[in-house]
Formats: sequence, C-alpha cells, structure tokens
Amino acid sequence: MNYAVLVDLNSMRLSYDSFVKAMDKIDGKIAYAKLYGYNNKRNNDFNNFIKTYGVEVALPVSNRKKIRVDIRQVIDAVTIACTYKNVDAFFIICSELDSIAMINALKKLGKRVVMGIQSPSFVAEQCDSYIIMERVAPSNVDEHEDEDFLPYTGIESKKVDEMKKVRSDLQDMIDRKLNAKSEIEMGQSVLGLDDLLKKYF
Repeated sequence: MNYAVLVDLNSMRLSYDSFVKAMDKIDGKIAYAKLYGYNNKRNNDFNNFIKTYGVEVALPVSNRKKIRVDIRQVIDAVTIACTYKNVDAFFIICSELDSIAMINALKKLGKRVVMGIQSPSFVAEQCDSYIIMERVAPSNVDEHEDEDFLPYTGIESKKVDEMKKVRSDLQDMIDRKLNAKSEIEMGQSVLGLDDLLKKYF
C-alpha cells in the first residue's frame, strides 16, 4: 500500500522520535510526503527524512484565525487523492478540530485514512485506523520556550515583550468597552477590539 504522508507540525508538540515511531507502524511505502508549518530551526531533526523521501515543506502560516486545520493540507489531500493514481492511503497528522470534512472526502474517494492523534476521540472513529502519538517535547526546543506563546498570532515565542503588549492592549480594549458611557465610545472600543482580534487571531 502506498501512502501520502501529510503532517502539520504545528498541530501538536511533535518530536522527530515520536514521528518515526508512528511511521514504523504504517503498513506500506511512502509515495508522497509534505510537512506543513516547517521551521528550519525548530524542525531541523526532520531534515534527513526530508532528504531521503524528497519531502515538500510548507512554511508556517502566521494567522490561521479560527480554523485550526491548515487549508493547504486539505487542498493537497484532495488533489493528491484525485490525481496520484499510485496513492492508496493517507497518513495525516493535523488538528482534529475541523478535520472531519477532509477525512470524509478522502474516504469517499476510496482512500484509506490513518490519523496520528494524541488520544482516542470521535475524529479517530471516522478514520480507518489511527496511531497514538507520543507526547514528547522536541529535543532541540527549550521546554519552557512556548509557555507564554500566543498560538496563531505569528509572534515568535521569544518576543515576550510583544506578547505582553498584545495582552495589555486586549485588556485595555475590553476595559474601555465595559466602561463606555456612550454609544460612540462603545462603538469605538468594539471596532478597536475587532481590529486586534483580526490581526492576531
């Protein structure tokens, strides 16, 4: 069985070791592979895998807003299922939220779907099979690096001052909205809050 391997590295704290262990459980060959959210500094332990299998990489998207699934991964999955005649199955690691439509589309196209997940769930039941991923922090990442990181903001985790400013701005806008004394003040605070949320979330 030939697999297309589509992995969103930002969907969970995925170490290369846990990824390799998951790949060892796949009953087939890799016909195509792509990594989404690849960061050369953070994910450089994947480089041998990339070179060995000619893996494509997609850089992180700075603002994915409310949808946790990388839309590029969804488009690629359906495109591969329709055009790669040698691909029989998919091994997918992505955020489980919002992934049901992609899973169902692949199954309707006659493809086997195996998900890499953190724990059994409703989404896992929609797949043909699933592999529990070990929750291991990558060895080349400081375990405290992301403690104050705002996900999907595009702000690098080490820019603590910038993150604090975002939080401070957000709190100020919420306070102004709560304390607004007129409809104009209320409208201005709502617009300001909306702009901030659109920018970072």
